Amino acid sequence: MLAHRSDRQPRALPPRATRTSGTGDIERLGALLLLPEDRDVLAEIRGLIGDGMSLEEVLTGLLAPTARHIGRLWEEDVCDFVQVTTAMARLRRLVHDLETLCLDPQPVDPASRRVLLMPAPAETHTFGLTLTAHFLAQAGWEVTTSFDPHPAEALERLRAEWFDVVGLSLSCDVCVDRLVAVVPVLRRASRNRDLRVMVGGPAFQGRPDRIRLVGADAAVDDARDAPEIVQSLLDLRIRAC
Repeated sequence: MLAHRSDRQPRALPPRATRTSGTGDIERLGALLLLPEDRDVLAEIRGLIGDGMSLEEVLTGLLAPTARHIGRLWEEDVCDFVQVTTAMARLRRLVHDLETLCLDPQPVDPASRRVLLMPAPAETHTFGLTLTAHFLAQAGWEVTTSFDPHPAEALERLRAEWFDVVGLSLSCDVCVDRLVAVVPVLRRASRNRDLRVMVGGPAFQGRPDRIRLVGADAAVDDARDAPEIVQSLLDLRIRAC
């Protein structure tokens, strides 16, 4: 899950009636993920796909809302930090397993564009990064994802490797100042002197002013839009040259 390095297309499946997720599916999945024992949740998801739910609907219509549902349970003290951390790890593993199940691997293009995804400093909500990594990898990007809420690991990668874009997620207003402080540090550390910075997460929804405030080049509201937005950033760089 730390690196998605292939451009993969969905395997051909027989046509079925479209199946969408509902509140019951989200609550059931959340309950399974929060159990002390590790259940075979993938079998449940495979059943939904067999009923006609698309991979995109599973990711954005079921897993993402389930992550938000578990987050709300934590805020309401229904579950503790250990349960939430375990559930989020299980969700990330589910994405990896679904990619293996539903997508055909293809050779990596050595000239592929590279993006580093990371949370804002002190940010603990990181499932959105997993979904963004999925859609970028499908679009042909070579994606490296760091889930460390401290930027040290990301800084080392930026110093050692070439990245075209770095993407950061932020869910709450409390950490905005920390993100403002870290963006110029990331730019200075990068081997790419023209590094592009993309941000996303609830902290930026309905707040376009924050893009400029934190020193970013663009924001993503929906993980499915990430490939188009990061490509536009590179196109802008080419036109500027």
